Amino acid sequence: MKRLNTNKLSNPAEFIKLMVIIFVLVSVFLFSQGSSQTQIVVNVVVLLILFIILQSTFVILYKKGIKSLAFWLLMILLLMGISLAVAIWYFSKYGITFQL
Repeated sequence: MKRLNTNKLSNPAEFIKLMVIIFVLVSVFLFSQGSSQTQIVVNVVVLLILFIILQSTFVILYKKGIKSLAFWLLMILLLMGISLAVAIWYFSKYGITFQL
């Protein structure tokens, strides 16, 4: 029986490395552009789309039985991001500040 030819991307660890590298390179490229209001909004939207794709990759790999620490790390980052967004929304809506 012949062995199937596989490439490096069929290995989940290599695929995850590639996704993270793409995420970092796109982040660096986007934030090296100008810093106008619309550019910042575009940067955030593109990075959110890439983050959702990266997170869904980890979820799919986790469902397939390939468990990695990166999945749980990204879940913690996602929860921290949501809590930060809620805190920013709350403080901008009610104008409450902490007194030091």
